[in-house]
Amino acid sequence: MNKNKKHKLKGFLLTIFGAISWGFSGTCGQYLMNTKNLDSNYITNIRLLFAGLILIIFSMIKNKNKTFEIFKNKKDTITLFLFAIFGMLICQVAYLQAIYYTNAPTATVLQFLSSVFIVIGICIIEKRLPKKIEIFAVITAVLGTFTLATHFNLSSLVITPLGLFWGIVAALAVVLYSILPLNILKKYSSVVVTGFGMFIGGVVLTIILRPWNIKVDFDFMTFFALFSITIIGTVLAFTSFL
Repeated sequence: MNKNKKHKLKGFLLTIFGAISWGFSGTCGQYLMNTKNLDSNYITNIRLLFAGLILIIFSMIKNKNKTFEIFKNKKDTITLFLFAIFGMLICQVAYLQAIYYTNAPTATVLQFLSSVFIVIGICIIEKRLPKKIEIFAVITAVLGTFTLATHFNLSSLVITPLGLFWGIVAALAVVLYSILPLNILKKYSSVVVTGFGMFIGGVVLTIILRPWNIKVDFDFMTFFALFSITIIGTVLAFTSFL
């Protein structure tokens, strides 16, 4: 296997692992909201702040000198903030809101409409029609997600107006999440971009939400689910994808 094929295979495997981890985060989120009555924005706040902090610390330990280089370039810093707010933060908030107003399978199906939007966006930017492989990829991605989420049982899909709205917002946010950091990812580590993207988004949400005013009854399962959604469903999922 040549270097290019190995590189693509690694990309495919990381994408699959990231998607599995992201799906796991949806299940944890639904558990925390339905069973533990946690506010979806509170969950988002916790996962973004701590996941971002973990990645930043990891980057500082691994390569201290390059961790903050992105802030030396004004254009790259602006791109990072746009990615953090319109990609990372809105993506997380919208996805959990979609789960809250529907359920994890429905929200996942709606969010993976992003693959359709991404292909449309790229074709508009490059002023061309979609390639056959892109059309095939979109069809299989949507059909595969629908099959895994519902097992062809349409009764498991719960569509409400607010659920549909937040699901589409989540899909559009994934498009921004995928496209916005492309240029800075060529210059800086995905750990740095993801870490600061999460942390900045978490700080913004903290200012808006003021989580210290929210009462939470912590027990082992609450802590374990929050830990899992932060490490597996956020740190591993987003870093693998980027």
